[in-house]
Amino acid sequence: MFAKSKRHWTAKAGLLAAGVMLWFGMPASAAPALEGETELSVTADEVLVVEFTVTNEDPMDTVTLDLLYDKEAMTYMSGSGGDNFDVTGGNGSVQMTSSPEDTEAVFTVRFRGTEDTQTTVEVASCTAVVGGEETDVLTGESVSSETGTGEEDEEEDESEERASFVIDERTFYVRRPGDMEGFDVAHLDIQGIDSRVLKHNTLDLYLVYLRSDNGSFRDYFVYNPDTGNVIPYVEMESGTDDVIFIEKDEDVEPPVRYTYVDLGWGQKYTIPAYKHVTIDGVDEIFDDTNRYLVYGINQDGEKAWYSFDYDKNSLQLFDTYMYDGEQIYIEELETKDTAMRSEMAYQLERYNRDMGTRLFVILVLVLIIIALVNVVVFMYLKMKKMRAPLEAEPGTDEAEEGEDSGEYIVGNLEENETDFSDPDEREETDELEIIDLDDADGDDR
Repeated sequence: MFAKSKRHWTAKAGLLAAGVMLWFGMPASAAPALEGETELSVTADEVLVVEFTVTNEDPMDTVTLDLLYDKEAMTYMSGSGGDNFDVTGGNGSVQMTSSPEDTEAVFTVRFRGTEDTQTTVEVASCTAVVGGEETDVLTGESVSSETGTGEEDEEEDESEERASFVIDERTFYVRRPGDMEGFDVAHLDIQGIDSRVLKHNTLDLYLVYLRSDNGSFRDYFVYNPDTGNVIPYVEMESGTDDVIFIEKDEDVEPPVRYTYVDLGWGQKYTIPAYKHVTIDGVDEIFDDTNRYLVYGINQDGEKAWYSFDYDKNSLQLFDTYMYDGEQIYIEELETKDTAMRSEMAYQLERYNRDMGTRLFVILVLVLIIIALVNVVVFMYLKMKKMRAPLEAEPGTDEAEEGEDSGEYIVGNLEENETDFSDPDEREETDELEIIDLDDADGDDR
């Protein structure tokens, strides 16, 4: 009896629960929710960190968050959002995409204040893909393929052949684009495949919607039919113009002293840009500022170079004529400087050459003088040797005088008598007998 009573109350409890469920409706899984601070207090030159969190009961495949901010009050610096994260920011907007594969996705954005003020960050849109279905987080409604990217229609025909591009070593496929203000749907032959694209209402400009092979990155790119290349779609304000970055035409040359660089845009893409350099011999030294030249087209179809300040995230029309004039003046100064340097080098070389010649001549003259001095000294010594035997020896002066006078001394030399005597002495003591040899001979006859 007790068991029967227990089964009776169990049945009543089941009926009561069923009634409650019928009355209040079956419980449904909650839609993704967004939390974050939008009212901000900004201080000039200080970094402000803003955090937004998207949560859901089931793991989310991808989450996309678009923010709008006052670019006069703040400057975008960077963003983060976990694994498989991509961000594009600047000029008053920030778009972040993450593939959390989790029930929570946290986005962090860093701004730098430009003035002390109160400002607001507006959430332009936020979507989450759960189980292949995209949901608008702000409204909780499913995103229609007619107003979105049209990927729900594409899911029905995944085997369809699609044009593809390799960006940062990852393959991106052309997908069906959504609606965009100022653009109309068109078809282009891309890589031999009929592809659906967006064409600008007034400009000869095409956009393609690309999705990475793993679905983590989905963005619009500007497509150039002439070259078949794509670059990230970026639109910025420059004064009163709305400028879209494009690939430069083949016949357009960048200004002198600018060289090509890949300007990082977000954490995944790059934009073709040019950086000012100075030439030091053969080396290129890049300008140390974060200013770049980009090529763009405004709303009137006018193509021109624009100076992009990466730090301030600002765009300004580049005055090509003034810059070219300055470069002509600089080149003239450099030409004069080069000519002066060449002239100085020539004069220095000439001076060194002349001085070498003079030194050689002086050396030759010195050698000749040394040789002449040696000859003179040698001849002097030789002549001195030749005069030495002619000089009289001591004690021979009187004999030489006798010989020179021509006097002869005759007589018989007796023993113990000197051979010679002084003629004067002889005159005083003895008179010499003069014999006439001729008479003597005559007498004998």
